[in-house]
Amino acid sequence: MVKVFKTSYKFANCDPWWDAEELTMPEFCNCNKYLPIKLSVFSYQNAGDHPIYGSVCTTTRDIEMLPDNRLRIINSKEEDNGYIQFNQFDMNMRPSLIMYLRQGWCINVSLAIDFTLSNLEITDYRSLHRKNDKEPNQYEKALIEVCDVMVSYAKNGQF
Repeated sequence: MVKVFKTSYKFANCDPWWDAEELTMPEFCNCNKYLPIKLSVFSYQNAGDHPIYGSVCTTTRDIEMLPDNRLRIINSKEEDNGYIQFNQFDMNMRPSLIMYLRQGWCINVSLAIDFTLSNLEITDYRSLHRKNDKEPNQYEKALIEVCDVMVSYAKNGQF
C-alpha cells in the first residue's frame, strides 16, 4: 500500500469528525475504482508510534455503493472496532488525456482536409491550399504542428 492522504489529528475525541477533503481520482485511486484502498484509524500518542485503532480494506466502487455510508473498521484482533462514515462521497469524473492513456487507451490519428472551392482555386496566390515547393502552406503548417504533438501519444508513433 502507498500512503495517499493523512488527515489532521483529533485529540481526546471518541467520535471524531473531519472536514471534507478533495482528492483527484488519480490521487485517490489511480483512476481505478477497483484498486484496493486501506483506510486506517490511529490513536494519537504524544510520543512514539501511534497505535492503530482499526482499519478496513475496500475499493472506491465499494465506497460508492455503501447503503448506509459506513465502513466497519476491524482491530488487530479481527474484532469490530467501530466504523468510518462518509457523510458525502462525490466522484467528479473529468478525465484528462493523460488519465485515458494511463488506463491503457490508445490514440489513432486520422486527418481530413477540406478541398472545397470555398478556399479559392489552388492556383490563386491567396488560397490556403496553394502548393509551394519552398515552404509549407497554412494547412500543411497546421497539420505539422498538430501531428508533432500527437505523435508522442499515438500508438507505436504511427498515424
